[in-house]
Amino acid sequence: MLLRVPIQPFLLVTGAFLVSAVWSGYLVSRYLAFFLALLYVPVLLGMRQATRKDDQRLRQLLMQARLRLKQMLTRRRWQAYSFAPLRYKRRS
Repeated sequence: MLLRVPIQPFLLVTGAFLVSAVWSGYLVSRYLAFFLALLYVPVLLGMRQATRKDDQRLRQLLMQARLRLKQMLTRRRWQAYSFAPLRYKRRS
């Protein structure tokens, strides 16, 4: 845990913000890089808030988002979610 946030999500978010801030500051404008730096603080505080009582809560939230994005087509057609622990494929 680094700053009360699990290390892997912290490094992914910090790296993404750092790379995007550097490139946007170089290619577009330093104001955009400054805006991204200001935007990073609430994201970090939100991650800290999510993991305040349970360090696995951030993983649960990210898994929920990933599963909802994965099931977007099913939701559009049937207005329902369906999850299964197995992949249904032809077995030989």
